[in-house]
Amino acid sequence: MAPCYDRRSYVTRVLLALADLALGVQLQETLEAHRVQVRWDPTAADGPPPGLAGSGQVEDVVVVDADGLGSRLGDVLDAWRGLDPAPGVIALGGTQAAAGHAADARVTLVSPTDDAATLLEAAQEALRLRFAGSMTRGLARRALLVEKVADPIADAAQIVGAARAIDVEIPREALRWHARSYVCGDPATIAALREVRALTIPEVEFSHHLDGTFTVQTLVKRGPIDAWHAARFIWALTSVGAAKITREPLDLATPRRRALALIRQHLRGRQARLEKSTFYDILEITPAAETEDIEAAYELVGRRYAPQVLGAFDLGELGTIVEPMWAQVEKARSVMHDISARGRYNDWLRGRWNEIRTRWAIETSAAQTAVESYARGQRALGDGDVHRAVGDLAAAARNHTGHPEYEAGLAWARYRVEAGRDGADRAAIARRERASAEAAMWGTRPWPRANLALALLCAADGDPDSARWHLQEALAIDPNLPAAQQLLARLNRR
Repeated sequence: MAPCYDRRSYVTRVLLALADLALGVQLQETLEAHRVQVRWDPTAADGPPPGLAGSGQVEDVVVVDADGLGSRLGDVLDAWRGLDPAPGVIALGGTQAAAGHAADARVTLVSPTDDAATLLEAAQEALRLRFAGSMTRGLARRALLVEKVADPIADAAQIVGAARAIDVEIPREALRWHARSYVCGDPATIAALREVRALTIPEVEFSHHLDGTFTVQTLVKRGPIDAWHAARFIWALTSVGAAKITREPLDLATPRRRALALIRQHLRGRQARLEKSTFYDILEITPAAETEDIEAAYELVGRRYAPQVLGAFDLGELGTIVEPMWAQVEKARSVMHDISARGRYNDWLRGRWNEIRTRWAIETSAAQTAVESYARGQRALGDGDVHRAVGDLAAAARNHTGHPEYEAGLAWARYRVEAGRDGADRAAIARRERASAEAAMWGTRPWPRANLALALLCAADGDPDSARWHLQEALAIDPNLPAAQQLLARLNRR
């Protein structure tokens, strides 16, 4: 199948869909000086005017105002791309906000101050790749010059088949915006395509990798089909709805997607936590930590953030922070083990106390008070005295703010108190306290008793799958947590 466009085609007609009179006049004069037919229509600034669709009167290229449209830019572009025939579209904008909206909307941004040659070059590229702005059945059919088939699977099959011969620049351009996004195939649609023999054997094998845990850039390199075939295939599947491309894992429906989604959340949380923090925060130890405490903390941080652990995940754009983040851990461990270096570091911290943010470099007395208060709170919970437990756990969290076990334990105790009141909305309370516990745990090393408290809140929130996940993580670190064992057994019987 030949590509939908002729490489020799040239922009001859441009529509300036701009509300700004001065800008419209300026651009019209500039382009007309280069023998381009230009029409300025301020009524088209918010999208194609009524009656334009199907009229055949659409210009080669439409110019829209990214500064003026703001967050509406994507919706307006989708409306233009939905026309038949679809025009090429470029956006004008000179602000940082416009650049962000243009990136989200997958459109080339040109500055209003650029010269005519730059504008025409962008217009020419937009015309050549006018079917690459998004991935839909309609645009795919136009790109492939095929007619709509009434049966959805037969229609999808012809698109997938024809896509194998399309000029690769269209799928490459369409996927360029999504290089670090995840691809998740729809098993039912892919199975239907297999049933009608629309997929080759290598394509069937490749589709097994579309489990939502690999990015576009990884998939096009992994085989068994070559990179260009993979790009065409992903483009075709996405266009017909047999695959979805998302910036984050699509959902938590499988253990692999759940694990990936959670580690991405932890990495972002850790990056935020460690900004302007201390070596104590990196290892999550207090200044009273002894050698065995340092090593235990190092091992637990490594269970979640070591490069060899994270190497099992396709982290997309977050992959670049793994090595620098782990280098901080190694440095912190080295300094904490060296008594002289640790003393010099503490002196350095005292001189910069107003510049840092810390949850762990706290006074030894406060840390010890927190430990004792937490122990009392745990005993009170075990005895069923939830009101006393709230007081003790609040004292622990007050003396050591941000400690995952203290904050998660307090969230569970608060839930117990509030849920016991007459007329209490237990589901709403569970969701609120679950969010509080999760916020205290994102970006930390594993804390088994915090995981147990969070699992209890997940179960109260009606989310047994998440509860099981957190219980299994807790027991992987500390197999001797009777409450975790009991709750997991109870959940598994359901």
